[in-house]
Amino acid sequence: MNIKHICYLFSALMLLTSNGTLSDDKIQQIVSMAKDYCGSCHSMPNPNVAPKKSWPRIIETMNEIALKKYGKAIIDANQTRDITAFYYGTAPENLPVLPYNKPSDRLTFKQHVVGATQAMPLITNIKLAAINGDKSTDFIVSDMSNNAVFLLSKENGKWNEKKIADISTSVYADIIDYDGDLDKDMLIGDIGVLPYTDKQVGKIFLLRKQKDGAFSKELLTDGIGRIAEVRAIDVDNDADLDIMVAAFGGGDSGEIFWLENQGNKHAKRTLLKVTGALNIMPWDINKDGHMDFISLISQEHELFMAFINQGNKQFTQSVLARGPHPMFGSTSMRLLDLDLDGDTDVLFTNGDAYDTQNDLKPYHGVQWLENLDGKTFKFRDIGRFYGAALALAGDMDNDGDLDVVAGSFMNDWNDPKRQSMVWFENDGKQNFIQHDLIAKPASIASFELADVTGDGYLDIIAGSLRLDLLFKMNNSSDKSKDAKPSPTPRVVILENMGRK
Repeated sequence: MNIKHICYLFSALMLLTSNGTLSDDKIQQIVSMAKDYCGSCHSMPNPNVAPKKSWPRIIETMNEIALKKYGKAIIDANQTRDITAFYYGTAPENLPVLPYNKPSDRLTFKQHVVGATQAMPLITNIKLAAINGDKSTDFIVSDMSNNAVFLLSKENGKWNEKKIADISTSVYADIIDYDGDLDKDMLIGDIGVLPYTDKQVGKIFLLRKQKDGAFSKELLTDGIGRIAEVRAIDVDNDADLDIMVAAFGGGDSGEIFWLENQGNKHAKRTLLKVTGALNIMPWDINKDGHMDFISLISQEHELFMAFINQGNKQFTQSVLARGPHPMFGSTSMRLLDLDLDGDTDVLFTNGDAYDTQNDLKPYHGVQWLENLDGKTFKFRDIGRFYGAALALAGDMDNDGDLDVVAGSFMNDWNDPKRQSMVWFENDGKQNFIQHDLIAKPASIASFELADVTGDGYLDIIAGSLRLDLLFKMNNSSDKSKDAKPSPTPRVVILENMGRK
């Protein structure tokens, strides 16, 4: 806490009574004021979402964001003091600690290291893709630490890692036949830079597969916000592939848009100007034959936005669901029929705390939205898990229902009992029991489920993303004295050995 925070806190404490609390009347006044001001951007957060010590900085940061957004302060020094006093006076000293998982005898996994190790692995995306034929099991690996995209494939019983393109900050790969020549090309989203920025640094590349098996690299577009996801889809039903883009951005640079394929050029069609878009997924929500889309939008928004295709290159917007508060920290979303009742549900995670307050959050974890009638969705919890970055569903124990596997990219990596991956066993009625998977390598933000051994059990192919080490290095005032971390695996395979 710096001297400015101490001064703010001291003046705020002057409002507190002798027992360290605010009067009821004063609390009601401040709550009403906070609802008005916070509500201009997002719902008012409960004081229990962050520890007491963090609130002065959080409120100051909100003021800074508002000043940048509106060009003027929306609350004065006295209002800032009052709101700080309320949050400091009513917040807990510390957040609750999540319990450890009990030892499990359900499934066993054997870990295999694939490819080279690295001191600071930055695997941002792993994508299952039958690049070498429909019967092959290949994976596209986006490796920011080596500024490259790799093809991971099994040849003669051994895994082989081959660089297919130099792309500095790849974060997503969409596998498609872009040019209609019956082979697999790749659309690559390049975030541009990991640290938060509002600069237009995002790029989209096309890796076009050649007859010799190599890939040519073409820059399709640049000068856009930091990209989170790109997908090639025929949006306007004219028999060519357009490009849907979720640009997470930063500041005011984020947006969701699509690039209309017009033959030798693309025309940009903006759907929504918003910071924090994590993805853009096709889903004919209203089943009218026109492809709609859904996006999970993080930052202060924390909502699921549906874009309903009107069939004339126009879209209407609809909010399907919202998170409970602006520090919820949404991280990923997948569409699937989790309860096997014939409709599409939404599996999602929240675990991002690389913001104003990066302590571990007990409300991080995995959950799903149950599709009740195509219009109404009900929140269902799966389990709490620090730093949950991604969750995928698959029948891990071969009992006929869908279990859930999750990875964490933010946890206490010095605690050997804290896991980088867990799995949630489904009892067949969507009640889940959490089991440990692995603690090392740390920080798993992307993985796939596939039977790579051919024994009938789903295995896990995962990549390590050490954002904690990257941010520590970038924030160090004297990098020469920092101890260099030991090399750790970049990619691992967790072979599912079945029941014990």
